[in-house]
Amino acid sequence: MRNVVYRNTDKFVISKLLQEIGRHTLRKECELLRLPFPKRIRLFYLESNDDCIFLKYKYQMGDRAVMKVNRYELPESGWVRVKLMDI
Repeated sequence: MRNVVYRNTDKFVISKLLQEIGRHTLRKECELLRLPFPKRIRLFYLESNDDCIFLKYKYQMGDRAVMKVNRYELPESGWVRVKLMDI
C-alpha cells in the first residue's frame, strides 16, 4: 500500500523556520524524544501528511520526526510529492 506525503527541502525556508522555533525549543523537543541535537541544516526537511506537518532530520539511524510545526509560518511553494511504501 502506498502513502503520499509532500516534502520541502528548501534550506532558506528551513533556516527561517529554525530561527522562529529557537534553539531552546528544538533542544527541548530532541531531549523529549531522546534524539541527539541536530547540527547540519542540510539534513533537515519538512514533511506533510494528511494530519500535520513535521520537521524531520536525517540521523544515521534513519529519518526521524523532531517536532510538529503546524503552528509556525510555513512555505506555500517548494513542496514535492513523494510516494512511500508501507512494509
